[in-house]
Amino acid sequence: MDVKTVTVGPLEANCYVVSAGEDAVVIDPGAEPKKVLKAVGRFKVGAVLATHGHSDHVGAVDKVTARTGAPFMVLAEDLELAEKYVGTRAARLLKDGDLLEFPGFSLSVIATPGHTPGSACFYAPGVLFSGDTLFAGGVGRTDLPGGSAEALHNSIRERIFSLADDTAVYPGHGERTTVSREKSSSPFSASGWV
Repeated sequence: MDVKTVTVGPLEANCYVVSAGEDAVVIDPGAEPKKVLKAVGRFKVGAVLATHGHSDHVGAVDKVTARTGAPFMVLAEDLELAEKYVGTRAARLLKDGDLLEFPGFSLSVIATPGHTPGSACFYAPGVLFSGDTLFAGGVGRTDLPGGSAEALHNSIRERIFSLADDTAVYPGHGERTTVSREKSSSPFSASGWV
C-alpha cells in the first residue's frame, strides 16, 4: 500500500491518496481539487472517504467524485455536517467496524467521536488515517458544535492508543507520527491519557 500526501487549502489539511497497483482511495479532499486529481493521476478510485464533515476535509468532494466516478462515504453521524459543504449525496453511510475492501488493500472504519460526533479513522495493519482526532503532539479541537473533550479523550485512549505502537499515524493536519510517539511524548500522556 502506497500513501501520497497532498496538503490543500488555507488550513493546510492533509488529503491522502492511498493506492495499491492501479487502484486507490482518496481520503479527505478538502480543497484544491485540481491538485488532488493530479495526485490521483491514472488510478482507478474506489471511494472518496471523509474522516469527518468539516469543510477543510470535504470541500473538494464534489469535484473529485464527479471526475473519478467514485462514491462518497462518511460516518452517518457526520452526514448532516458534511452536506453543508458537499452537494454530492453520500453513497454509503459508514459505521464503526465496517471493512472497506478495495483491490490490493482494505481499510477498517474506527469511530472516534470527539472532534465531531461522526469523526472516524481508517485503519490498515500498520497504518492509521486519524483525521482531526490525533495529530503529532496534539489532538483535534472540541470547542466547535458537536465536539466533546470527554469523547475525544476516550476515542484516543481506547481506540487509537490500543493499536500497535509502531502504527504510522497520518493526521488531518501536520506531519506523520506513530502511536508510540504520541503515547510517550504527547502532553496528554502525562495527564492520564493512557
